[in-house]
Amino acid sequence: MAAAAGVLGALALALPLGAATSAVSISAQPPVVQATTGVHLFGRVANSVPGQTVQLEMSECNGYGWRVLTHVQTTGLGAWQSDADPNVTTKYRARWRSSTSNVVTVRARPFIFTDNHHHQRLLVQVRANDEFRHAVLQRRAGKRWVLVRTFALGNGPFASGADLKVRLPRGTRVRILMTQAQVGRCYLPAQTTTVVT
Repeated sequence: MAAAAGVLGALALALPLGAATSAVSISAQPPVVQATTGVHLFGRVANSVPGQTVQLEMSECNGYGWRVLTHVQTTGLGAWQSDADPNVTTKYRARWRSSTSNVVTVRARPFIFTDNHHHQRLLVQVRANDEFRHAVLQRRAGKRWVLVRTFALGNGPFASGADLKVRLPRGTRVRILMTQAQVGRCYLPAQTTTVVT
């Protein structure tokens, strides 16, 4: 416990207070996530006192403005921390007393799941906060990725997806790609790791 408190105290001392007029700060790590992974939010209040209540707020891309995410208590040296699960690009800020922190933006990529356990078939699922219409199938050709085809995605209750017939030789390396135009302004482009047919 003492070691953990020491680490937290060192973190609090290292954290910037943001703008000079703000008495509460916020940071986020990592700044880019997949839509199925979380982000760590942390900051501090200016008076360095434990037991202070900090209100965390979020604003999702294409959402309805700012809303309360949670409330946290400061610990040693006025530091606070919390976790969040953005599934779309999201802005975060903190409020303490009459002060509002700087705003941090966590950018999200759709999570693309692939399963190729059936020969010449590739199951694709795209998980995020929105429905998507198209994705791209590419194959490896030497040192380059080349287009096989653009395919349509159907939309279910929890994901967009497709069951592709992949008429390629065994051992062909393929991947699924979603471009900026396909994911829209609220996401970053996404791609899978290499799959071998």
